[in-house]
Amino acid sequence: MEDIEPRIRPLVEALNETGLVRTFSSCEGHFGPKEQTLVDRNHAEVRFVPAEGVTQAAVVKLVGSILTRFKSRHGLIPVNVTAFKLFTPIDEETVEQTFVLVLRPFNRFDSPDRKRADVDRAIEQVIQLIL
Repeated sequence: MEDIEPRIRPLVEALNETGLVRTFSSCEGHFGPKEQTLVDRNHAEVRFVPAEGVTQAAVVKLVGSILTRFKSRHGLIPVNVTAFKLFTPIDEETVEQTFVLVLRPFNRFDSPDRKRADVDRAIEQVIQLIL
């Protein structure tokens, strides 16, 4: 866990503490012009799979609860919190299924400092929904 970026670490820890998921990848978001690469880095995200012995349905229920409660309490502005299931082919027979929780600034034209502050606040708000 020492490689986890500091701004996303509390959300990673909160998700793992549910006992329902095991996180394996995260990004706190990188909003400055010099931080951009060919890959879109204008969002924070956590990737996870069900914990040992936990069904996909239980994880879907957790994610759905987070998303619906966030929207009802905080709306879509200034940060849109979404999730999706990513299907990644590993070989000709295996497809890995990963859950991805994404926190994306609603207005991509906001300043990097504003986007950073908005995403940091949304991370804290999501953590409160998990706890």
